[in-house]
This record gives sequence, C-alpha cells and structure tokens, in this order.
Amino acid sequence: MAYDKFLNRLKDRYAAVTDGVFAIAMTILVLEIAVPTAADISSGVALNEYFISYLVPSILIYFISFYLVYNFWENTAILFNIKKITYPILTLNMITMAAVCLIPFATGFLFKFYNYTIVNILFSLLILVISLLYILIFILLIRHNFKDYYDKRDEIKTAVHESYEDGIELPNLKLYLKGVTLTLFYLLLAPLISSLISLVFAFISPIASILSFLLTLILVFFIRMKRFGKESSGDLNDDEKEFLADIQESIYGNEQ
Repeated sequence: MAYDKFLNRLKDRYAAVTDGVFAIAMTILVLEIAVPTAADISSGVALNEYFISYLVPSILIYFISFYLVYNFWENTAILFNIKKITYPILTLNMITMAAVCLIPFATGFLFKFYNYTIVNILFSLLILVISLLYILIFILLIRHNFKDYYDKRDEIKTAVHESYEDGIELPNLKLYLKGVTLTLFYLLLAPLISSLISLVFAFISPIASILSFLLTLILVFFIRMKRFGKESSGDLNDDEKEFLADIQESIYGNEQ
C-alpha cells in the first residue's frame, strides 16, 4: 500500500514533467520556421520565391506536426488519468518523451528539405516509433489494471446479480463503453496509420507523403469529433451510472 502511494505521488511528478515536454515541443515547432533577413530578400521576386517554396510548405508541415504532438499529448493525458500504474510504465513514458523531443528537429529538417525522400522517411519513422511506444504503454496499462478484474470476476458477477436481480438491461451503458473503446482505438491508431501511409508515399512522392499525413489527420479529426459527441456519460440513466460505478470500484477500489 505504501508503495502504491509512492507511485501515485511519483505519477504526479511524471505528469508535470511530461506536460512540460509537450509545451516546449509545441513552442519550438513554430520557432523552427526560419525568418529571412533583408540580405536574403533583395527583390519582390525573391520574396515570392520564399513564400512559395518555403513559407507555405513550412506552415502546412507545422500544423501537421502540431496536431501530431497534440494527439500524443492527449494519449498521455489519458495515461495519467488511470489510477493504477507501474514504474516500468512511467519509465517507458519518459523514453517516449525523449522521442517526442525529436519531433521539432525532424520538423525543422522537413521545413528545409521536404522535397527529399530520405527526410520524409525520417519524419514518418519517428512518428511511427512514438505511436508504437504509446500502443505498448496502453497494452501494459490494460494488462496491469484489468488483472484485478479477472481475479475478482466471480465476486463482481455475484455483486451485480444481487444488486440487479430484477434483470434490468443497460443498452446505453453498452453503447457508452463501446464508444469510449473505439475512440481510444482511434486515438492510438491515428498517428500509426498516418505514419505508415506517409512512409509508403515517401518512396513515390515526398509531397504526397506530406499530404497523406494531412488528409489522414483531417479524416480522423472529424471521426473523433463525431464519436466524442456520442460518449457523454450524461446519456446514462441512474441504474447504468450506478452499475458503471460498481465496476470501477471493483477494479480500482475506493479512492483515498
């Protein structure tokens, strides 16, 4: 029990450091866009060339990178909302943060050399590695948190049978849990799918590699917005909310 309290306090410190990493990474992204000097721009033609060949692609790449970093931060926010966490998971999270810190560098590299295949491959591989690390973290979290559920499933079934012996049905609860699960699925797989598609297109066309990120992320954005609208626990009736609370208490125990 003392070790669990220590981990909870440690988790808070890890969460603070993690938020700081993401805040700095998001800020550095825009600083990677180079502003030309007066010596670099000597005419209107040169300024137009700067806008067309550098600034417009850079701003597009910046928004793609920012959205990816935001998506990773959202995954981490979910991670630190889960009560039961282990030290190896916290350590793996810090390894993931080390990879996240490379995103501004890879983005700055992409700003200058977006039309080169190897640079697009580097960026896509980095996003792929971070996505796989997050999937590994969530797999470990599920195994750790639901171990207690499987150990106590007979006790939970008995408690549910005694509390709800009138045979009530919980259709809204099923839809709610399904919606939450699917949204988590999208959150985890969105950058993974984007990076794989971009990696394939990098060998065909560097521009197509970048645009594939954009199109995929736009599609996932609308899917997620639609799903979030269907997952409010406010749609649950009192019996369903009580049932959900009983499940959470059986798995996690009373929060001190």
